[in-house]
Amino acid sequence: MTVGAGPAGAAIANVRIGSVVTSSGNSLAVTMSSSSTAGDLLVATISNDSGNAFSGPSGWLQGPAVSTTGSNTGRAAVWYYPNNPGGISSATFTTTGASVVAGQLSEWSGVAASSPLDVSGTNTAINASSITVSTSGAPTVTGGVGITSFDLAMSKSQSITFTPGSGWTNLGSNGASVTNAYAADYKLNVGTSTVSELESENKAWDWAATIAVFKPAPTCSGGSLSLSAPSSASFSAVTLNGTDQTVTTTLQLTPDDETGSGSGWNITGTSTSFDDGSGHTLSTSATSVTGASATAGSPSCNLPSNSIGYPVTLPAGSSPPTAVKLYNAATSTGKGQTNVTLTFQLSVPANTYHGTYTSTWTFAVASGP
Repeated sequence: MTVGAGPAGAAIANVRIGSVVTSSGNSLAVTMSSSSTAGDLLVATISNDSGNAFSGPSGWLQGPAVSTTGSNTGRAAVWYYPNNPGGISSATFTTTGASVVAGQLSEWSGVAASSPLDVSGTNTAINASSITVSTSGAPTVTGGVGITSFDLAMSKSQSITFTPGSGWTNLGSNGASVTNAYAADYKLNVGTSTVSELESENKAWDWAATIAVFKPAPTCSGGSLSLSAPSSASFSAVTLNGTDQTVTTTLQLTPDDETGSGSGWNITGTSTSFDDGSGHTLSTSATSVTGASATAGSPSCNLPSNSIGYPVTLPAGSSPPTAVKLYNAATSTGKGQTNVTLTFQLSVPANTYHGTYTSTWTFAVASGP
């Protein structure tokens, strides 16, 4: 069986945009008027006139960043905080050698909680009144949000008017009588073609430009319930020594619930008896599941809540008996793709005949816990 890719996800929306902050020195504290909502994506679009890298606070990740290449120094960067814990209204970024730092903070709902940065890109230009910045490749899903950050480095104080590209909306800028101008824009619901923006202004100076596209959160709906499993598994060899022995192995099964029903699901299993091909078999209760764990696949909307108690005997017989539940997801859990790792234990009695034993295991997934 195969696991199909899930739908792109829910619509991304802007929650709030903080005011543009321009400061002197190496420290930039960007703010919002109210605290963030847990689970949203926070984005800091920032710039400086030193060309040196920024450092960010705990929980923040650096996205695309680039410095100017002309005689006037500057740097543009995008930083982001995925799946923020809530209650955040400010973040401080630091650099070195700067006399002007600028930027702002924004918050976005409907963004993937895990690994939200899809594609990004950078560009620079010297003595130009416009610049085009593009992602290095196409986004993997539709419905993302594109965010750009620009730094315009100048040798004297100027008043700058920025003009966003077609289809882009300005987040903010600081173009009034500055030697280092900042601007940032955004575009919602981008597609799966390379994303670009042509930014222009009323002077000709040195540019640093970045672009980041963030993925929407998966919806885990509009599809079916499926299960994938490896084609084989093996236990380690046992040296017969006159005592009863046990060996263990693990097997990863991948249920994928894209139905959006919230009904939950269960994984069942059955098997044929372990047989050496010469008429010798192990007990029909020789194999049991002794434990289980789960991690998020992709896409994943939430992890399953499992109520199966262990150990559970894997049924066996000359023909596979009625299957039993080995793992389940309670109602409203296990939406999307989950990697379920089951630990199997095989009991090998002291009087087992020497040989290689094989068994056929059959797994299935069904709706409901």
